Amino acid sequence: MVFKKTVSFDVSSIKSFKDQNYEELKYMYNEDYLFEDPFFPACNESLFHSNNSIGEIQWMRPREASENPQFVVDGFGRCDMDQGNLGNCWFIAACVGIMQSPKLFAKVVPEDQSFDENYAGIFHFRFWLYGEWVDVVIDDRLPFYPNGKLVYCSNKEQPNEFWGPLLEKAYAKLYGSYENLDAGQTYDALIDMSGGVPECFDIKSMNYKEKSNFWNILNQSYKMGSIISCSINADHRTREAIQHNGLVRGHAYTVTNLALVETKFGRSIKLTRIRNPWGNHVEWRGAWSDNSAEWFSLSEETKEELEFTKCHDGEFWMSFDDFLNNWHVVQFCHLNLESFSEELLQTDDDSDLFWQCTTFQSEWRTGISAGGCGATNPYKYWKNPQFIISLQDVDKDDNEDLATVIISLMQKDTRLKRISTGEESNEEYIQFRLYKVKDDIEIDHLSDCHEKLYAHQLERVGSSGSYINSREITKRFRVSPGNYLIIPSTYDEDRDCEFMLRIYTEQLIETKDLEENKEDLNEDETFFGNYDPDNIDWIKFIDNSDEQIEYEYDNYDDEMGSYKTNYNFDPYFRNRIHIKESCNLM
Repeated sequence: MVFKKTVSFDVSSIKSFKDQNYEELKYMYNEDYLFEDPFFPACNESLFHSNNSIGEIQWMRPREASENPQFVVDGFGRCDMDQGNLGNCWFIAACVGIMQSPKLFAKVVPEDQSFDENYAGIFHFRFWLYGEWVDVVIDDRLPFYPNGKLVYCSNKEQPNEFWGPLLEKAYAKLYGSYENLDAGQTYDALIDMSGGVPECFDIKSMNYKEKSNFWNILNQSYKMGSIISCSINADHRTREAIQHNGLVRGHAYTVTNLALVETKFGRSIKLTRIRNPWGNHVEWRGAWSDNSAEWFSLSEETKEELEFTKCHDGEFWMSFDDFLNNWHVVQFCHLNLESFSEELLQTDDDSDLFWQCTTFQSEWRTGISAGGCGATNPYKYWKNPQFIISLQDVDKDDNEDLATVIISLMQKDTRLKRISTGEESNEEYIQFRLYKVKDDIEIDHLSDCHEKLYAHQLERVGSSGSYINSREITKRFRVSPGNYLIIPSTYDEDRDCEFMLRIYTEQLIETKDLEENKEDLNEDETFFGNYDPDNIDWIKFIDNSDEQIEYEYDNYDDEMGSYKTNYNFDPYFRNRIHIKESCNLM
């Protein structure tokens, strides 16, 4: 798979979800014999799996609920989707984001659908699911309140437009029920609709230099098609924490535009345009908001270029200074890896480098490959899956003799697990570590035999950071050419979970997974020597606006009054970060 500056759209590579082929099914049904989806029926099980919190509803097709239902009215727009009675602002914000890439949006939402021509009660949408695109077929029966209003997503301005509610239904089918969409991370939905790569910035922890560089990262990423969201740390006392400035805590927003403008007085101002998925009057009330005096400093021509309007649609402008002062976390979904932040700061726009992706589908299995972090049993850590890669320096112009690798680890089916466990969050605490294979190790023999590597054969390079209960984690490394080993793991041992590992490099690489365990490891094979704790980035404190962060430091020694450490094993085993997903209701 090649990541260039454009996204590949090969329809032949799209698979039918649940083996339901849209074209074949549509041929079987018509206006007099409407399709009813057996895999996502019009019943309570499709709505919720725990309890009924929405009251009385009735399932209706748009033709029954509206006099003139349309799939789309006056084209697709970023204000078409308004959040309903479901805490899925993260999904709505992501839908607004992908509209910034018309070609990508057309892949997710096929346009040749209608309530008029060849209507058969069947629609379809496409999502990227763990490495492949799938086509999800649905019928058009939607949940309505007795007063005729949609329970979930709708278009308040054009209530007869239904592409948004139907897209939301297809996404609910993908993950088992509407309730399974309650609470989430914006970049998870963005990845599900793009196959892109996530990157997250904690603005609160940035120093002055990092904040000074952030406009360039934000602006260039936006220009290169990256989708951007922002949010403020949640208020644990209430689910709808609207601040005095109009911004909502624990709520996902979408960045919809960036601009550098000059006022009538010759002053340059950096502006950002943001959208609240509620699509109503809850907007920013500070400088550059809809009714602020700052707009008088711009010419009418400039305001027209910015498409500035005064209306309660959830969209507003704010200065970049206020952006840095008010938002806590900014999440990116990069549609091509050349928009990855460090690459933007280090690579020429004219660079002919492009990215290759190698994907592994694997799992942690109890008693076999679920070794955990090694906190309680360091020997067991080495049972975790291992992946060996060979890296070369392909950018001969930088004179650094370094190779770039971006590693992304995604755990699977966390939302579907909610149905069986009854828990709101089923993400494991995950991490990966990168090691350099020592130069005197004969790689060919080991990889041919699939024999695993151990501490005495490796040198530490780094890790993804502290263990975190996020669906996907990503880290970029610049390393010297050579052979490297990646070990992904969960924090707790014996946790069954499937995962996908994506490895992005500047050219195709040789990769192998190592499966053969060695029993009865000795200390040299398990522990590292000459460990200097001062050279380790112990913990990266992040406090995401739609993520409640809790830090857990395990292995506390009551007698010593301190935390036990095993410096010769790994510094990250005792650090764990807990995030609470965005779930604000309108």
